[in-house]
Amino acid sequence: MTFDRAWVLAVAWLPLAWAAWEWSRTRRRAALAIKAITLTAILIALAEPRLSVDETKVAVAVLVDTSASVSAADLDRASQLAGSMQSAEGRNWMRVVPFARSTRDLDAAETRQGGKIRETSGEAGRATDLEAAVREAIASLPSGLVPRVALISDGKENKGSIARAAWQAQQLGIPIDTFGLAGKPRPGLRLESINLPSMAFTGEPFAIDLVVSAPAAGPVDIELAAEGHTLSKTQASLQAGENPVRMHTSINTPGALDLSLAIHSATAGEIRFEQAVTLRRPKVLYMTGDPPAQDQHLTDLLAAAQFDVERVADLPNSRLSDHQLVIFNDWDLESLPDAFKDDVESYVKQGGGLLVIAGEKSMYREGKTKMDALDRTLPATLAPPRSPEGTAVILIIDKSSSMEGRKIELARMAASGVVENLRPIDTVGVLMFDNSFEWAVTPRKAEDRVAIKRLIAGIRPDGGTQIAPALTEAYQRVLPTAATYKHIVLLTDGISEEGDSIDLAKQAMNKKVTISTVGLGQDVNRSYLEKVAAAAGGKSYFLNDPQGLEQILLHDVLEHTGSTAVEKLMPAELVKPAEILDGVAIGTAPPLKGYVRFIPKPTADMILRIDRKEPLLERWQYGLGRSAVFTSDAKPRWASEWIAWKGFDKFWTNLSRDLLPHSQAGEAVAEFDSANSDLVVNYRLGPNVDDPAVIPEIFVLGPDDFRKPLPVKKIAAGTYQGRLPLGQRQGLFRIRPLEDSRAFPEAGLYRPEAELNDYGANESLLKQVSAYTGGRFQPDPRNIFDPGRRSIATTLQLWPAFLALAVALGLAELVMRKWKGVMGTA
Repeated sequence: MTFDRAWVLAVAWLPLAWAAWEWSRTRRRAALAIKAITLTAILIALAEPRLSVDETKVAVAVLVDTSASVSAADLDRASQLAGSMQSAEGRNWMRVVPFARSTRDLDAAETRQGGKIRETSGEAGRATDLEAAVREAIASLPSGLVPRVALISDGKENKGSIARAAWQAQQLGIPIDTFGLAGKPRPGLRLESINLPSMAFTGEPFAIDLVVSAPAAGPVDIELAAEGHTLSKTQASLQAGENPVRMHTSINTPGALDLSLAIHSATAGEIRFEQAVTLRRPKVLYMTGDPPAQDQHLTDLLAAAQFDVERVADLPNSRLSDHQLVIFNDWDLESLPDAFKDDVESYVKQGGGLLVIAGEKSMYREGKTKMDALDRTLPATLAPPRSPEGTAVILIIDKSSSMEGRKIELARMAASGVVENLRPIDTVGVLMFDNSFEWAVTPRKAEDRVAIKRLIAGIRPDGGTQIAPALTEAYQRVLPTAATYKHIVLLTDGISEEGDSIDLAKQAMNKKVTISTVGLGQDVNRSYLEKVAAAAGGKSYFLNDPQGLEQILLHDVLEHTGSTAVEKLMPAELVKPAEILDGVAIGTAPPLKGYVRFIPKPTADMILRIDRKEPLLERWQYGLGRSAVFTSDAKPRWASEWIAWKGFDKFWTNLSRDLLPHSQAGEAVAEFDSANSDLVVNYRLGPNVDDPAVIPEIFVLGPDDFRKPLPVKKIAAGTYQGRLPLGQRQGLFRIRPLEDSRAFPEAGLYRPEAELNDYGANESLLKQVSAYTGGRFQPDPRNIFDPGRRSIATTLQLWPAFLALAVALGLAELVMRKWKGVMGTA
């Protein structure tokens, strides 16, 4: 025993001397003895006594190889070895350390009792660094215990050198016990070829085509993973010889990713393949004048499908080339400037996608003599109204006193809405009636809409209800009008004598004049109004709430005057099966409430139609890009039931993805120059793409925290090249601009690691390591904690024990003083 402060022992006898002096003078001798011993213990503790002992407890760091070269059977055996060691741990110390390229901690599933140690996935598992693992194990061993390292591996190192780590262990006197694993057997399967895109969009399904050669017929398991995360697991049956295999997958993570493929056969072994795939998140320019609440479902589903949506209500500030898809949603295409239309045509020709979704704002312009750039780009053009000579519309409005208030106000608004949607060549008249009739707007061309709407605003309610005379007056005035379509709309909220209205309606039908009727409220002669409309080839409408009057009136006028917009319930009909309808179940789609008439181009694909012969979905290839027209809308006006239909999201997602480009403004091809061990990246700009004023900063990111700038220089017009020495580094290298650049897109290069082609085991290496360090090869795992005649001289600190004794004795003395009944007086 030794003391750090031996001089304290010089006074440690004083409490005992004091007790001897007081012994004959006190009757509480037990308490006196306890106090003396307590003070003596405190003084000895202050002297910090130490006791040197030989420690035989063992600390073992168990290294388990979990790299890609280790088979599932090897991992099972390694888990069993680690379990056997743990069961024999007792008072010793043990830590299990999985390793591959580097060490890692056990996850929650692996730490559970009986948990199986898993393979290290992704890039971290595609190398075996025995040197780094042993050094990490040595550093993790606690001091004061007999050290030992247990290495469970196939011995197939391809990074670092275990010889250096073994020398360090030998110098430190740390033996390494080794346990050999069999490693993966050389497979009978052979991957003859693989074809997959080097670039795709996030969320977009893409195909992977394989040709696998098998020695004999049998089933195989195919696992596809990205960055170590499993994407899919499928089974296939192979025949002896070469077998074509096709898989489909999609990935939602953008950037250059490591895509890995494993094919496993119970009898023919396992083969693996790795390749870099660049994923981009597609950007959409979404142009609409509607408030967000009207089409939120469409924009939300695009965002959920991994599209970046830029919504604009005016001409965009950003370049079209910054987006992969442009969507016009219910936009008046004729209002676009010619220069912008030219830009759209050029954008699609160079590979961009264009989608036009129609709506009530789709307007045909009279006097247009030739197609503009946008007309050339689209697979269908807006149809002119069916009446090139113009249409004639007469509105008969009940202005009796019962129409006072909200009814007459909405009637005026509805009439103004009809006028707003007529062309200058159309004829319009507004006839008021009560007990008599009066022209608020005499029949005239709809040229001065402001003046006409001002006259309509002057309608005031008064008097009774006499329909027949007003209906006769309207018919006689519209009949001689020079127009292809002649239509009368009668609006009333009361009951009137029928007169000769039915005969007039039949006569109007014969003269190709249609009459529709609208009844407001409950006090209308429903039968009479229905008969008039039916006899004249029109429609009858009845509204308890006049709130929807404007839409009903506009709908009726547009339908009966041959307008480009047609509003009625119609189902979508399949014309040509297409991949964009996969998983949509278009046959279950509910009817649409309207559409806009378009004229399809002869070489375009009509995929869906409506109203028996009119196009609903047209698509075609234009240059390098694609464009499509959907002639109905995607909002509650015409597609309210479609929005609730379960196929709505799939339909618009498929259509949007179908229009995405498969070429881009710039192409990046990365390859390895084996003669110089350089990474070479060639950038080629697409046609009609100007050279950038400044080349962006570009970095190369790789395994083991590799990060270096890539010097890029121009070598020809539209062609750039970057070169960077890689040496013997292997793995996935991502070439990424500091800021997003279409001319210099992200790319990837995968240099296959030797790990994937390592088969069998290097048992001799493991034997050499154990022999050199004084360890054992393939020992009984239950004997791993045998110190083997080794011990560690360690120092035991005794002052805490003396201090604890002093505290215990002090408490005992206190009890004796306070509770005399516990012990008698000494």
